[in-house]
Amino acid sequence: MERISTVAADLRHARLRATRQRTSLLTVLRQATAPLGVEALVRQGRGAFDTATAYRMLEAFVAAGLARQMAFSQDRALYEAVGTHHHHATCRSCGKIVDIEACLPRTLNERVRNAAGFASIDDHALEFFGICTSCAQKD
Repeated sequence: MERISTVAADLRHARLRATRQRTSLLTVLRQATAPLGVEALVRQGRGAFDTATAYRMLEAFVAAGLARQMAFSQDRALYEAVGTHHHHATCRSCGKIVDIEACLPRTLNERVRNAAGFASIDDHALEFFGICTSCAQKD
């Protein structure tokens, strides 16, 4: 479990006050093994913050570069802490999302940069969709 003092220091470094609510939410985000919706974050926060407060804090976290918001072609946004670069695989049947640590070769970034006519490509995000093993075994 990440130390509260580290979370508080990271909040202050991002020029955010290290309140109990912000510290709790950032801790929940950092401990998550997959992106989470606001409802799940509130549940895992166990009463430390409510839904409206979570939305406000997440907006501040995204603006400060502490969290990232993703849509995953669903009706609701999901959030995760900014950390190691990774991608996601999503099951079309049950909605399970898995972090994938593999990344693209640098040569593909160059090809995309050239094809787009960009001066640089500094980030990317990939989403993979399919059927997880559990759902495949049900069919």
